[in-house]
Amino acid sequence: MYAGIDVGTTSVKLILLDHEGKIVFKDSQELSISSPKPGWYQQNPQDWWSAVKRLLSKLSKTGMEPKIIGLTGQMHSLVLLDKKGNVLRPAILWNDQRCYQETKIITELLGGEEAVIERLGNPVLTGFTAPKLLWVKNHEPEIYKKASTFLLPKDFIAWKLTGELCTEPSDASGTSLFSVKENNWDEEALKILSDSHIEPPEVIPSQAVVGTMLGDVAKEVGFGSRPLIVAGGADNACASLGMNAFTENVMVISIGTSGTVILTSKRYIPDLTGRVHTFRHVLKDMFYHMGVVLSATFSLDWFSRLISHQDVGTLINQLQNTEPCQGGVFFLPYLSGERTPHRNPNARGVIFGFSASSDKKTLTRSILEGVAFALRDCKDAIERLVVVPRVAKVTGGGSRSELWAKIVASALNIQLEQLVQNEGASIGAAMLAGMADKAPVERWNQVEKTFIPDPDWSKVYDQAIVYYRKLYSSLEQLMAETRRFES
Repeated sequence: MYAGIDVGTTSVKLILLDHEGKIVFKDSQELSISSPKPGWYQQNPQDWWSAVKRLLSKLSKTGMEPKIIGLTGQMHSLVLLDKKGNVLRPAILWNDQRCYQETKIITELLGGEEAVIERLGNPVLTGFTAPKLLWVKNHEPEIYKKASTFLLPKDFIAWKLTGELCTEPSDASGTSLFSVKENNWDEEALKILSDSHIEPPEVIPSQAVVGTMLGDVAKEVGFGSRPLIVAGGADNACASLGMNAFTENVMVISIGTSGTVILTSKRYIPDLTGRVHTFRHVLKDMFYHMGVVLSATFSLDWFSRLISHQDVGTLINQLQNTEPCQGGVFFLPYLSGERTPHRNPNARGVIFGFSASSDKKTLTRSILEGVAFALRDCKDAIERLVVVPRVAKVTGGGSRSELWAKIVASALNIQLEQLVQNEGASIGAAMLAGMADKAPVERWNQVEKTFIPDPDWSKVYDQAIVYYRKLYSSLEQLMAETRRFES
């Protein structure tokens, strides 16, 4: 049997698959996030480790043990260790916005944004790892001086499980210290660490075995054996693999807390405008293009809290007789700024066009459609680089709603396929474990349901996306000015 562990932002998840890819165990442990200042988001890496041990202990009590464990987790988040392996500060998370000035400094040091993209494959963004490191150097110099290495979240768990320090290409791609094209750490980018003792971890293949579970760990969680630990991959890459993205030109759309559109490729084609990410895949010599919507199901969760925590499933179920763009209400889902295509941390959410006759159903549908239009922006941005298919896999919590899936299919005017296993990145991590054992992972996940675009809806949405984009462009400057009113 093969396990996948996913170190997410809000929870750690463990899934166990048998040799035929059937789920025989799954569980999760919630995580807390601290926000000491507006725009700052941190977690204690020890909380991830405690959650992993609790999940492994629960698994051991069932009498089942995995032969191999694959790892995945949130990208970009910074873990700093000293020479003795002590965690020096809370991990600065991927959605933390404190290091905007550091992104500008690194970009200038490396010759400007176009030179950075040509060198590293992506622009330097606040979410990435390098500007977080530079922020610690500039604002917490005593901690910086003690640092010996840095890790990404799943790599921290690999280290705790095996005692080995390493990472792999899909996660390293999101650090702004790694050449996506050359598949190694970039010496010029690493010069920002040159006045410290910080050394980057060794990069090994995603399917490589990091080591065997430490005996003390196996004993603590109640295992009678010591499973092998596979390096794994970044959450988006593993989520893509889990949706059968084994070959070139497979598109996967995720409607999760954030939303993504991912397209696999055998060619390295960076987006010199910086709107689309280009990362290494977990498969050898493969890449993927990715557009990111920062607030997807998070937008509906926010709206639910706004109206007294009404259940989101109930909100969606009430929309069966609603129409596209009902009442002329539009929603811009920029509750946390936006990445693709705007790259604008100042972007703000907007509900526009509502009147005294607008009801809860109208506003709820506008939330679903606003997220769909943002995903359309991602798809169109990728399509400016490469040809995209007319069929995509769909995953994420939002895809469990047939209405939302139909809205996304119609807004993007593509067919969506939902697979039997819809467990996100943890499935991909377990697949990587299986691949290390030459298991038949390509047969593990099959299409269960198909969503066809509604041609009448697509006609409305083709006009609506033009209006949606005009709405953002007309408000972009005002969104930046809004910051002076924020405490």
